[in-house]
Amino acid sequence: MTTYLRKYLCGKIALDYWKVPNLRGVIEPEKAEFALEHVIFTDQSLYRPQGIKIHTCRIKGAEQYTKKGVCTLPLVFLQVANDYSIHELIYLGLQICSYPEKGKPICSVQELYTCAKKLTGHRGRKKALRAIRYLDNGSRSPMESILYMFLRLPNALGGCAFTEIRLNQKLTLRKSKTTYFADLYVPSCKLDIEYDSQTHHDSPTAYSSDSIRSANLEREGYQILSIKPVQLYNLKHFETLAINIARRIGKRIRIRARKFFESFAALRDLLSKEGRRIRSRFKKTELFEFPNFPGVSRMYRVYLDAWKRLFHYPNQTLVLTRAP
Repeated sequence: MTTYLRKYLCGKIALDYWKVPNLRGVIEPEKAEFALEHVIFTDQSLYRPQGIKIHTCRIKGAEQYTKKGVCTLPLVFLQVANDYSIHELIYLGLQICSYPEKGKPICSVQELYTCAKKLTGHRGRKKALRAIRYLDNGSRSPMESILYMFLRLPNALGGCAFTEIRLNQKLTLRKSKTTYFADLYVPSCKLDIEYDSQTHHDSPTAYSSDSIRSANLEREGYQILSIKPVQLYNLKHFETLAINIARRIGKRIRIRARKFFESFAALRDLLSKEGRRIRSRFKKTELFEFPNFPGVSRMYRVYLDAWKRLFHYPNQTLVLTRAP
């Protein structure tokens, strides 16, 4: 007697089903059409009709991460992990755990972590766990996510390594009991970093509201730093911004990682809004493409030596040498 095996929607098409926000236009093209994929939880060999993409999963406990015939986002995050670069995957995780304007968050970082730890042997587990280390809940826009990545990620992933930064922290004033949410927040110095997009912060009403908010927070000892889009897109402005934040936090930026260069270029590509333009490590990046942080000029020579060896001997392990 043949046992009926139920199939579940999985992969990128499941990201669409769960309506993960701001996926297209950043890490996927605007009009991308994802292939229909299903997974069946069995260790049996299956007949796969032509034109239908069916995967099998034999990992114990994976089937509990399904709902209404679709894999839930913690499992989908593992399924697509190897389809994206580490920067794309971190961005995807931030959007999965984002807070939409209407409704509740569809997933949390803790849920992603619990699933990845439990499903030992899943093909995307190692990369997913690496990405989860840098995730936080509560992003409210794609630009907030990208700004968070620029400031929070370690130098080896192209960021400024401000590890204290949190997304959408709740701030309650002691006297008036008024509650605000900081786009990005550094608890040690009570620094509230606000990303002022042209869409939501350029009207007279929004300007007045922001001014009142800033005055109320500053009265109770909070520092307010407003960031405009040009400060992310323009390298010179970004350099000034990062050094300003470092001074307020009391942390010095000093680049010692050779991987900073290809990773920073990959982060810049997330700003292109064209999707799927993350750079290959076999494409050389030029010195003028980076902010002039301390250590950049010296480490760039190390990067060039490593890149030349990688380009000419792609199958060999890189042995990094210190700059003279």
